Amino acid sequence: MNIKVLLPVSYGDELKYFKLALNSILHQSYSDFDLILCIDGKTNEDIDLYINSLVDRRITIMRNEENIGLAATLNKALKKYPADIYFRMDADDISHRKRFERTLEEFKADEDLMIVGTECIEIDKNGTEIFYKNMPYQVDIRKWAFTRNPFIHPSVAFRREFFNIVGYYNEKYRKSQDYDLWSRAVVKNIKMNNIHEPLIYFRVTDKFWKNRTLFSNVKNEMRVSFYLVKKLNGYFQIPKILAKTFLRFMPVWVNKLFYKYGR
Repeated sequence: MNIKVLLPVSYGDELKYFKLALNSILHQSYSDFDLILCIDGKTNEDIDLYINSLVDRRITIMRNEENIGLAATLNKALKKYPADIYFRMDADDISHRKRFERTLEEFKADEDLMIVGTECIEIDKNGTEIFYKNMPYQVDIRKWAFTRNPFIHPSVAFRREFFNIVGYYNEKYRKSQDYDLWSRAVVKNIKMNNIHEPLIYFRVTDKFWKNRTLFSNVKNEMRVSFYLVKKLNGYFQIPKILAKTFLRFMPVWVNKLFYKYGR
């Protein structure tokens, strides 16, 4: 089985987090894969020096001459490096050692399954565990998707066929490109699931909050929600969608409070 791991790296990523993310991939209990470091334009000098020092036959470096965004970078890697299964990873999160092993077990148990995600333990900038995030199981993903992202992007893995059916990331979306992709999969009734185990440590920092409350992100989330409302006749979900959108425009401290106590 041909397995590729896509790990995007861009300017602003921190070396200390990148090292942890990379090592968590290279030391998986299942080790037969290729890791594509997707470098999107200019990176921090310390990360660039570290990447150039890496010696592991599984690592391939794909560089963009300039920053083209996450969606376009992932699409480029998906088209350039064929695989049976793709794993996603981010440069500041940490994968559990058995993440690949458990995910592949799910795929082998069900040939119709196209996406597998996992639950996570959220960590702060120091790596302190702050929250166990539950994610929807198969039957609940459709309902969840109207108002919330049903997958943690760096936790997911895809079969190649998924992109043949649903299409690639929408490159017009600089933010929420993953949410848009899942929404199209929901509309096409693609079989998806989340493993009810925390197989990734998801880092919640100031960068997370900045991205979460950006106008472009809020706008794209609302666009995805109303796409699902229209396609799935989910008009009863509109009050929840509007309430979530209103909350996103509130000050960051309000969003943090709700994120902590309102889930």
